[in-house]
Amino acid sequence: MRTFFKMFRHVGGLLALLVVAGCGGGGGGSTDSQVFPVTITGSVSLDTTNSLDSSGSSAQSGTLTLVSGSTASTATFTNTPGLIAPSPSLAGTAANIGDGIGAHFSMSGNSTGAPATTDGVFSDFTFDLHNPSSTETYRVTFRATLTNSVSASGTDAYAYGDLSFRDAGNNELYFSEHRVDTQNTGNDLNADATGDVFWVDLVPGATYRFSALQRQRGGTLASGSYNADIDTFIRVQSVEKVI
Repeated sequence: MRTFFKMFRHVGGLLALLVVAGCGGGGGGSTDSQVFPVTITGSVSLDTTNSLDSSGSSAQSGTLTLVSGSTASTATFTNTPGLIAPSPSLAGTAANIGDGIGAHFSMSGNSTGAPATTDGVFSDFTFDLHNPSSTETYRVTFRATLTNSVSASGTDAYAYGDLSFRDAGNNELYFSEHRVDTQNTGNDLNADATGDVFWVDLVPGATYRFSALQRQRGGTLASGSYNADIDTFIRVQSVEKVI
């Protein structure tokens, strides 16, 4: 069984009492002005240390996206993750409903004998939240938009793609894991979170962080082909006072 060489990295600390939960629907009563009562900052980065170049008859590409104040910024690479431009990391503060962060990876390859691999690209997401109020509790609701597809054919081809959002207590808030392996079909998997919404309740003075790792890998070691595509965006859906 092939496995990723970079595992999820636990990030962050829980600095005040709060409640985290997930559900399949969105909340109401949102604050959609450009001045949120809480501070929400997000960052998305490409791990250029562990992400690998494509080899053989393969290709890969990636795009990081930040939307801050309803303005989008992107960073992209083709085949060589270390050449991502203009920067391997994007960060900003959420000012409007719909602001957020995302990453899109795509890879493919084919071979008639010689190996063709795109053996790992990795992106890290982080959200930091702070409630400066001394009296009010606020619920911040996030919505995930994600597509994740993998396919492989031939005698020894594989493709994996996954994403996992976790809080500081290592509780999984949202996930997607797809894998296919023509040599180990018992390991094939298509698993996704049942809902696309999760939220954080911030009591007065609370500071909170949650983070994610997105991974993709594929290859064909003999005659065959593979494709993988994962596209994630996590946005602020609402900020509302808890009564």
